[in-house]
Formats: sequence, structure tokens, C-alpha cells
Amino acid sequence: MATDEELMQIARKKAKDKAGFYIHFACYLIVNISLILTWTLYYKETDVMSLIAIVGGTVFGWGIGIVAHYFSVFVGENEKRVQKEFKKLKNQ
Repeated sequence: MATDEELMQIARKKAKDKAGFYIHFACYLIVNISLILTWTLYYKETDVMSLIAIVGGTVFGWGIGIVAHYFSVFVGENEKRVQKEFKKLKNQ
């Protein structure tokens, strides 16, 4: 049976993982919005290849990493299952 200390460590790890995702997502938004704004301000509208590089390289490529990070943090374990297991462990 897990002690309250062990359960607290698990809860801390989950909170840290969620905070890590939010920081990662905020960086993704800031960097990609900055790149797209820079392109709209400094490049000609006919320079589509640079926009394709920005969208294909960073927005799409990094977006795959964001989606994977999201699934590893939020979808990996269903919260209802975690709560159910927690109650089982506490009652044993």
C-alpha cells in the first residue's frame, strides 16, 4: 500500500509534468507568432517559399512535438482511473 508521502510524490510529479507542458506550449505560441509576424512585416507577399519554410518547419514540425507532449501528459492516464486506483490503495 502506498503511503501518503508516496502519493504526494506522484501528485507532485503530475503537477510538474502539466506545468512543463504549459511552458512548452507557451514557448511554441510565442516563437511561432513572432516568426509569422516577422514574415508578414519584412517579406514580400510573393516570397511564399520563406512562409512555407516557417509553416512547414516550425509550426507543423514543432506542432507534432506539442501534440505528443500533450498526449504524454494528459491522455496517458485517465484521471478517473487514477482516482479509482487511489481510492483502492487508500482502502487497502
